[in-house]
Amino acid sequence: MQNIRRKAISMLLTFAILASMSAAMLFTASASAEDDGPFQVTEDPASAKYLIDEPAVPLRATFEYDVLEGRGSIDSSTPIKVQWYWSYENTITDRSNGLGESAVEYNRQITYTTTVTPPTSTVGVWYYYVVLSYGASVVNNSQQREVVMTEAVSETARIEVVAPPEPPAPEPPAREPVSQDITVKKTDEDGNLLSGAVIALTPANSHFEPNGSPQEATTANGYVSFTVKEGYYILSEKQAPTGYNATDEKYYISVTGEGAFIFTDRYDPYETVTFVNKEIPALNKDDHFAFMQGYPDGTFMPARNMTRAEAVVMFSRLLTKSMNETSDYRNSYYPDVPSTAWYANQVGYMQMLGVLADYSRDGMFRPNDPVTRAEFATLAAHFDNLTLTDTNIFSDVSASHWAVKYINSAAAKGWITGYPDGTFKPEANITRAEVVTLVGRMLDRVADSDYLASNAGSLPRTYSDLKSDHWAYLAIMEASIGHDYVKDSAGEHWTAVY
Repeated sequence: MQNIRRKAISMLLTFAILASMSAAMLFTASASAEDDGPFQVTEDPASAKYLIDEPAVPLRATFEYDVLEGRGSIDSSTPIKVQWYWSYENTITDRSNGLGESAVEYNRQITYTTTVTPPTSTVGVWYYYVVLSYGASVVNNSQQREVVMTEAVSETARIEVVAPPEPPAPEPPAREPVSQDITVKKTDEDGNLLSGAVIALTPANSHFEPNGSPQEATTANGYVSFTVKEGYYILSEKQAPTGYNATDEKYYISVTGEGAFIFTDRYDPYETVTFVNKEIPALNKDDHFAFMQGYPDGTFMPARNMTRAEAVVMFSRLLTKSMNETSDYRNSYYPDVPSTAWYANQVGYMQMLGVLADYSRDGMFRPNDPVTRAEFATLAAHFDNLTLTDTNIFSDVSASHWAVKYINSAAAKGWITGYPDGTFKPEANITRAEVVTLVGRMLDRVADSDYLASNAGSLPRTYSDLKSDHWAYLAIMEASIGHDYVKDSAGEHWTAVY
């Protein structure tokens, strides 16, 4: 009897060991990348081409997981790891050139964005992609739950680094000229010549990086000329004539003993460049309709940020000449604005009006990124004549900051005031409270505090997270409650609300 019992125990132990080995083998199995797994790639890195040593825009990729979407679940105890790779071939299977690994914290809902900046110090072509590895929790044929190591892999981004072509090698001249004339033409959209534009010609190095103080000249009868020595230059528009927005176009010029050349993807003989200006669109300052609303839960969330797409759509609704909602203004100007996006028509329309100059500086719109204070000031500045100042207003906005002229112009008009310590914090994300305050100043709209106080119980909307002593209370109520009004020297007096 004891021998039978020992044999039974031995058989049970043998089955247990085999089951344990089988489970271990399943756990270490590796699944290939697939689109229908729990993790989804919702943003792939974008291909780009750079001159050698040109600063590269960081590559971005985003992975998302939501257990409620029914695409499967992941094992919370298995590490989630993310790693960028590069290859000389257009493949996502090569794992020999890793760029460092990072860990992702487990949650039932995960949105993880990772970035890497490709080097541009060597000429060549590389393919970058990012791999997220995780343990997928699956049910096997025996109806037992097991963990399978799985990968979610982005598409490849082709990064090409090229050397700038050399200027054409001319035949030796009989006599080298000591200088060259650069002529610029300025017109409106209809080709009418415009005077009063400030054109800048900035010295640069051979990679077209600014390295000196610009020459500036103002157009007269639509033209302006510069006389320059040999070297490299960047040609741009600093200020448009009154009533127009400046273009953000730039031209790269090489001047040699043989003449002036303009560089695109090669050097061509310089011909007169034409900068075209578009009229500044007027904002509706007369009709005080609501342009910012709260949320369904009864809050306003004054400290919440606004996306770049939301900011553009908001301004599109404040125009005096309203956008025709039935017309299609979508275009392919920004490669990261899908034609099906809810904001695509408004972005296309505002780009056509010329108010998005310098709002995006790398050719990408980045619609879902929070808009920074510098970016919002830049966008706002395109709805009024630019006011140039001789000195910088804020201590943390240097003369070389990309948005300095827009920030200083907005401050000179009283739209922005900065912080008590004299800073502006240009790279901080703007809040909803700051947005309505700035836009209210642009529109000359100030809420009737007496009306709000005496009708507090009958207002069409109030917010559970907003009290009357909040610093932006009046600006928020002005922006979120449509009203009829009369105006006199004492200010704005509301007569009806809706």
